[in-house]
Amino acid sequence: AKVTNDFYNEFKGQFEKLCEAVKVKNGKLDVDEVKDFTLLFVIRVIFIGFIQKRGWIGDDEKFLPNFLVEYTKKEFGRELYYNKWLEPLFFEALNSAPGTKVAYGVNEFPEHIEKILQMAPYLNGGLFERRDLDGKGWFISDEAIRGFFDFLFSYNFTIEENTLFDEELELNPEFLGIIFERLVNKENGAVYTPRTEVDFMCRMALVKWLEKNNTTKIALKDLYELFFREGGPDALDDHQQRGDFTAAQKKDLIDLLETVTICDPAAGSGAFLVGMLHVLDEVEQCLRGRVRDIDYKEDAFPRKQRVISRSLYGVEVKGWAVWITQLRLWITLFIDAPESMRSSFVPILPSLDFKVRQGDSLVQRIGKKMFPVSGHADIPSSAKAKVTRLKELKAEFFQNKHKDGWEIKQTEYRVFKDILHAEIEQKRKNLRDLGEKPNEQIDLFGGGREERQQKLELFKERIEGLKAEIYELQEEMQALREERPLVWNIEFAEIFFDKGGFDIIIGNPPYVRQEAIADPLGKIKNAKEYKDALAEMVQGDFPREFRKEKLNAQSDLYTYFYIRSLRLLNEKGVHVFICSNSWLDVGYGVWLQKFLLNYAPVHFIFDNHSKRSFAAADV
Repeated sequence: AKVTNDFYNEFKGQFEKLCEAVKVKNGKLDVDEVKDFTLLFVIRVIFIGFIQKRGWIGDDEKFLPNFLVEYTKKEFGRELYYNKWLEPLFFEALNSAPGTKVAYGVNEFPEHIEKILQMAPYLNGGLFERRDLDGKGWFISDEAIRGFFDFLFSYNFTIEENTLFDEELELNPEFLGIIFERLVNKENGAVYTPRTEVDFMCRMALVKWLEKNNTTKIALKDLYELFFREGGPDALDDHQQRGDFTAAQKKDLIDLLETVTICDPAAGSGAFLVGMLHVLDEVEQCLRGRVRDIDYKEDAFPRKQRVISRSLYGVEVKGWAVWITQLRLWITLFIDAPESMRSSFVPILPSLDFKVRQGDSLVQRIGKKMFPVSGHADIPSSAKAKVTRLKELKAEFFQNKHKDGWEIKQTEYRVFKDILHAEIEQKRKNLRDLGEKPNEQIDLFGGGREERQQKLELFKERIEGLKAEIYELQEEMQALREERPLVWNIEFAEIFFDKGGFDIIIGNPPYVRQEAIADPLGKIKNAKEYKDALAEMVQGDFPREFRKEKLNAQSDLYTYFYIRSLRLLNEKGVHVFICSNSWLDVGYGVWLQKFLLNYAPVHFIFDNHSKRSFAAADV
């Protein structure tokens, strides 16, 4: 069956029924945690839906419904299906190498079911590992699970994202983004970005970045031909211009695309990260097919895996939106997994916990202490070995070579600590140089007594300033010992060390009117205090540019995302956002207009008058 709007309406109802059917034998249920627990269950079931579509579990495209039928024959109504059947499937069968006996609890599965579970593919990737929510002893009633299965598996699963030109959706990875929009009900300004807009933005961002960074004098016209199909969806490939490149230019493009770093600071359900994965994969495949050098040949699965590992990063404030983003990336990768991986003794799916991270992209604060992105540009030599080790650890974690992220987090902290320590020592040296013999230094300039006195006062002022800066840095170091929010320079230390920031920032920032702006994590209870922190963030990221510029308190939330995102870029980076055009013609947008005109060259502003991209958005 094709998915229609009825699906989305019914899905939300089914999700609410599942939430109501969560039970616990001992203890209490927390409403917010129940929602997360239910969503985690739904995500796992949906992913298995895509796995079974390929016949990878018992050669059965309807494995989960049939799994429930087998349970029903023995024990339906005893409320054991979740704990005694699904948990062994999730945490043992799909989280261990084929051939491993499922010994969970005291289950006595039918022999043919036991064999299927024993030979299930080794997925891992974090999705089928126990989380804190899985350790609470909660379960979902048999009847609610059966109702959800009857609903979900009445639709056709397809293991490919729909093309740009399909008028209707089947149950493919993209529909998860629309589920996200429905479930959050525009909470925190989340609005799903349509695929057409995502694809266009990804291609434009890459064209402009390659134009700025290639070293082989590639013509802009050729880049546009490489990334955009001018013949339309029905034109044959033979009729498409794909750019005229020399052998050296093709290799230059491939080398650049292999190392590009892209971040969505408001990742939502992962539309832009998945969109970038599709575009990078398509263009690389095209280029590699035109290079004769065998070293440049690469199969689809390792190519996509490498793109995710090296190029894609995201931050999202909602934990379960992070799960959906990870799920979409996993499914997009799984599509190209060769049949031989079905019996792999190493996990098929990479671990993405350090690729898409949860946190507030705008306000990183502990107590009253803010952590600006711009505060620590230089990484001292003492931290270089740690950054190298950090990159190794993250690569190993991505490849499931170790499952504990504790060492990564500790190494991230040590890198940042070294940066702070080096800055403190440099300022102490400056302080010693100024404070030892200020009178002798003043004498070097000559001048009369009054002039000498003025210069001495300036030196004293500088000394006091250095003392204050040292105190600030010491406060940062102390604060990080006690608590740690998401801090860009720490979480993505290797990006700022290697490149000074990301190559591309892309996204759809939240639409939240100024009167509704509040801390999305709920840590800063007072809304005005949070808005003051946003203004402090702007001044911290660009202190010179906003020294005298007063921000308009009426500004919507997305304007602050512009400032933070521009700070996250390196010098040759490219920034692409889709947002309301209100900042172009209302009073509160003047300060942002002035900033962009003075400090951030604008290549394009596309104002779509032919179609409203976000019919559901309240803007």
